[in-house]
Amino acid sequence: MTKLAILRTKDKKEESVQLAQEMGFEVIFASPLELAEVDSAKFWQFVDELESGKVDLVILTSSTAVKFMIQLLNKKGRAEGAVRKLNQKGIIAIGPITADAAKREWIKVTAIPEKFTSEGLVQHLGAMLRPGDRVWVLRSDKGSEVISKGLKQLDAIVEEVAVYSLERTEPDRGLLDIWYQTLDGRIDAYAFTSSMSAETFVHGGEERHGMRKFGTALNGKIIAAIGEPTRKALQDLGFDVDVMPEKATFKDLLLAIRGHLDKK
Repeated sequence: MTKLAILRTKDKKEESVQLAQEMGFEVIFASPLELAEVDSAKFWQFVDELESGKVDLVILTSSTAVKFMIQLLNKKGRAEGAVRKLNQKGIIAIGPITADAAKREWIKVTAIPEKFTSEGLVQHLGAMLRPGDRVWVLRSDKGSEVISKGLKQLDAIVEEVAVYSLERTEPDRGLLDIWYQTLDGRIDAYAFTSSMSAETFVHGGEERHGMRKFGTALNGKIIAAIGEPTRKALQDLGFDVDVMPEKATFKDLLLAIRGHLDKK
């Protein structure tokens, strides 16, 4: 049985492990990153503008952004009113997983781009936006600038707000175990789900075990990236990426790994 290391945030552990096991993988899971809510004046500016009708379009960049947006709104009892206003506006989800998270909170998603990436989202919005439209982007504190730059080129007025932060976590037993098993050659494939998780995992392993030793051990196995930003981050670190799905979802990532293995 193929042993697969999944590097993903802890809130995704149960669903990730279950899905991978259903596909026949032996799974080892760890998160190099920790999520934290960001309660900022900027977020409440967004809510005030939304409720006063000054927002034309809202972009949700991840299911995690949806989760923390609702969490923040519930803290001040403003979720019901904000969701009502959101459903009167254009709501763009970066992909189907984000759209499903929004729908669970009774938020009506207007559109999903064909390519579930920042670039695909900007391309999709090219025909929808009017010059001067006021667009709010809800994201992490480490999000790409691709969306904001692309929208500004379309003459939109863009505001971004981080609703959660991604921080390097103190290594737990799971992460230490993956690093050790990497050196020991006991892991067959690695599923990287973000550029930051890839960078944090690699840097942590190299700090503890040496750049050459750890890098050689990892590069000898199957390396899978969920999308182009993650692939680029891994390539910049000196690793060959063997697998990347056409659609940037975790399920498609696992299917791509399985397809790669079946061809061998």
